[in-house]
Amino acid sequence: MKKILFTFFLTISFLTQAQINHYFYLKVEDGEKFESVMKDYFLKVAQHAVDNGKTFTGWSVWRKNWRTNTNKYNYIVAVSTKSIEDLTSKWDWNPLEATGVAQEYIDVEWEVFRRDTYRVDSFVPGSFEYIVVNYSKPDDLWKQLAYEVEYITPVMKELISKKAYGRSGWNVQHKIYPSSSNEKYTMMTVDGYPTWTAAVKSFDSEYGVNNYATWSKALKKVHGSKTMETSTNNSFGYRPIYKRIVSTK
Repeated sequence: MKKILFTFFLTISFLTQAQINHYFYLKVEDGEKFESVMKDYFLKVAQHAVDNGKTFTGWSVWRKNWRTNTNKYNYIVAVSTKSIEDLTSKWDWNPLEATGVAQEYIDVEWEVFRRDTYRVDSFVPGSFEYIVVNYSKPDDLWKQLAYEVEYITPVMKELISKKAYGRSGWNVQHKIYPSSSNEKYTMMTVDGYPTWTAAVKSFDSEYGVNNYATWSKALKKVHGSKTMETSTNNSFGYRPIYKRIVSTK
């Protein structure tokens, strides 16, 4: 069934300076066609909205790697704005003005699996084509966010500046909506990588090797003997890799 999704939104990427990200999790049957239309048509519409509008700071499309056929979702379209006011106001989306072709003439299909809205709490910018998204649901969300923002962010800045572990960007976000005790995940950290190899290697560890030596060195350099408690009983409950397909500038 064709979903008229793009009349309602826009976006950027998972690693962004915007404060609010809105994610559309999509189930797509014909990925090749979908990606082609995203690159050839919707990117022009999105870039026009970012360049000439006041609502959006960016838009991007991501494919879940190694899970192209799933009964849940296999693509994410991400929308970024500076505020909730911008996200919930009338969006600057004008396909005809941007391309000369009305959207109803574009033939592409998808289904919306779910929609989530997140706030970016802290980030370390960088250049990347792949991301590992670490979804979690800590017992105490605010305690865990304080740990990520105050304790982990400066360590990530140190590691990324040294290109340690192949990581080239990072951020932490918490879910704004939907919100309930039944939500499986309430926050995520996002690691950016320049290559598929670097992203996959982030999951690897070698027996008999101190795989955390570089991390421990950076932690000591940044914080000395200072420690901080976490709240992550459901830490990293799900860790997919996504590849950037297209994004606005």
